[in-house]
Amino acid sequence: MMLEDGFSSITVKALCERARINKKTFYRYYETLEDLMAEVMATYAAAWRRRTAHLRMPDDLEQITREFFFFNAEQDELFEAITCDPAWDAVQRDLLDDASGEHAENVPKGYEPEVWHVIYAWQSGAVLAMYRAWVADGKTIPVEEIAELAARLFGKGFGAA
Repeated sequence: MMLEDGFSSITVKALCERARINKKTFYRYYETLEDLMAEVMATYAAAWRRRTAHLRMPDDLEQITREFFFFNAEQDELFEAITCDPAWDAVQRDLLDDASGEHAENVPKGYEPEVWHVIYAWQSGAVLAMYRAWVADGKTIPVEEIAELAARLFGKGFGAA
């Protein structure tokens, strides 16, 4: 339903009818549709954290960038919609922050929180824009090539492309 009509158009009643469950069953597990969406997002975020648990920003920036492309390419249509459709930007930002651990207590040594926040915003926004462009272009570049190009750009700069 989220892929067909977008999250904002879904009602608990319509969801329950489609799933052939009673509304009481839905409310036994979730207070709101947002709680259901939060669970979906938490599943994606947990998978990303498991995949990248051994990597640290900023030291492993190139590998994290590669993994971003490989991980995203392995996910389902809903994940791609959340990642690529600007209508999902608020949800996508929450997912990205949760998945990356972008919180004040996770600022790398040697960085002031305000400085790190700006660096993180630039890097995450730029790699997301690159991923969205790749998807919009029909993923014509093999994932291995786009992941390596992105890693070089973020690790060594524009001249490395």
